[in-house]
This record gives sequence, structure tokens and C-alpha cells, in this order.
Amino acid sequence: MSDGATDLSELFANSGPVQNPSLPQSTTFSPIVTGGIDPFIALSPSSNASPNVKTVQQHQTFAMMKYAFKSLFTYFSFFLAAMIISLPVPRNLFLQYIPNMYTSGGVVSYMGASVLAGIAVALTYVISTLFSILF
Repeated sequence: MSDGATDLSELFANSGPVQNPSLPQSTTFSPIVTGGIDPFIALSPSSNASPNVKTVQQHQTFAMMKYAFKSLFTYFSFFLAAMIISLPVPRNLFLQYIPNMYTSGGVVSYMGASVLAGIAVALTYVISTLFSILF
């Protein structure tokens, strides 16, 4: 080949890196050999690992799941308490002995609604405490 190109068979003949003898040794590089793994990914925490890198332990995962279930049961207890208070029998049972809880039309007054809300919060506390015994 007369145009200065390297023949393809010459490139495949040398299995090592192509070194240019006219350049100084500091500008030629040998290939990085890693042993088959990625050297930039730490598979297990070591003593020279960065202190900002944390691995999630199994007990931390279970603690997060436990917290998530407790939160879910707290919301469920809010729903359950609101449902109980909205039923007519418990509502009448709580409000019949307290004066001025109904308007003249038989509708629950603002004072009656605030009493029912306080009872719902108390019921929520009791129900969520019972659910927390499970966990």
C-alpha cells in the first residue's frame, strides 16, 4: 500500500497494544486489566470505601416496612373512626345527653360536629393503639 495506510493483517498480527516508538514512554499507555470485574463498583463495603456510601441492611428494610404498615393502620383507623361516627346510632348515642347539639331542624349543629370530631379523634387513638399492638 503506497498511501501510508497500515495493512489490516499487520494490525491483527500483534495482539498487544499499538505502541508508537517515535513518542516518549510517558505518552504511551498499556491497557487496563481489571480481572473481569468493574473496578469502579464496590461489591462489598471495605475499609477504604467512602464514608458517604451506605448499604441498606435487612433490619433497616424491615424497620421501614414496619413504619409503613403502622402509618397505613393509622390512616385506616382515621377512616374507621369517621365511619363509626357517621353512623346514626353512635351519633345519637353520643349527642342525645348533651344540650344544644342539634339545630331546630334536627341537623347536627356546629357544636355537635365539634363534639363528634373530638370523639372521632379519641376513637382513632384507641383503634391505632390496638393496631400498634399487632406490630
